[in-house]
Amino acid sequence: MLVSDLIAISVSTLSPSSAIGADLYCRVGQTDEAKLYRGADYPMKPQDLNKLKSRGVTKLFIEREGRDSYQNYLRDLAAGGGSENADNAQRSAALNEVVLDVLQGSFETNDQDNTVEAASDLGGLAASLVSREDFAAGDLFRVLNHDYATFTHSANVAMYAGMLARELGFTEEDIELVVAGGLLHDLGKLEIPDQILTKPGRLDEDEFAQIKRHPAEGFRQLARREDLTFAQLMMVYQHHERLDGGGYPVGSHDQEIHPWAKLCAVVDIYEAVTSQRPYRTPMSRSDACNLIRRESGKALDPEMVECWISIIHSTMPK
Repeated sequence: MLVSDLIAISVSTLSPSSAIGADLYCRVGQTDEAKLYRGADYPMKPQDLNKLKSRGVTKLFIEREGRDSYQNYLRDLAAGGGSENADNAQRSAALNEVVLDVLQGSFETNDQDNTVEAASDLGGLAASLVSREDFAAGDLFRVLNHDYATFTHSANVAMYAGMLARELGFTEEDIELVVAGGLLHDLGKLEIPDQILTKPGRLDEDEFAQIKRHPAEGFRQLARREDLTFAQLMMVYQHHERLDGGGYPVGSHDQEIHPWAKLCAVVDIYEAVTSQRPYRTPMSRSDACNLIRRESGKALDPEMVECWISIIHSTMPK
């Protein structure tokens, strides 16, 4: 069996005493060869996970035929099911894997119905996790990816939006809608050529004009749908507006911007500056907090900024 023929899965998603329903393989040394590590019906034990961790093993592998079983295992774990021994960190890792996998697939097919349905489904999954009493933001922060793919950015913004909504006192039902809106907020970017989105240098005037069209383009695609709320549509349309009227696409001012769009704007900027981009290295969390605080009251809602910064500080070492 060759590693290149298998699908990599994160060890952090494996819960003690809960089998994933697929054979697990491990890499043989530094080669492309893989050997059977654990049969499909044999769950991991805490000592197994500790041994893998001590050896620095972060990835195991499954056969492609086992993908659906693994996805079902992840969904159950993220939703609060699965093993009673699973902790918040494992549930957070499971949620992140599901969101990235599903969102990447739906974005690549560019099927709007499928994407909206997936966003709604994932919104419910995320809300069930972040609304748990034992949820800790730091566990989710640790497992998020930070590359510059549109689907990765959208996934992170959605998770951040859900955490901020919870801290602001939103109901679980509204958190579900906020997360789904966050997953869709950059849908309009799928119409922008990759060479612009991933350009390593500064964008010229024409290229930036194309970028600035994505909120209106996303709104145009989604506006007639009956399965999205007005608040979600405003997350798509207004997440680049500023309180002082200097944003886009139309230069709306404070009272004209929907509260959910204001929420999305805070976490969108934070995610953008702390993730890897072709043209710059990511900011530290501390510098990113300073940046959004400087924009507080000018571009961003002050209460939401301070609430988000308090979440970030809660995840940083004391």
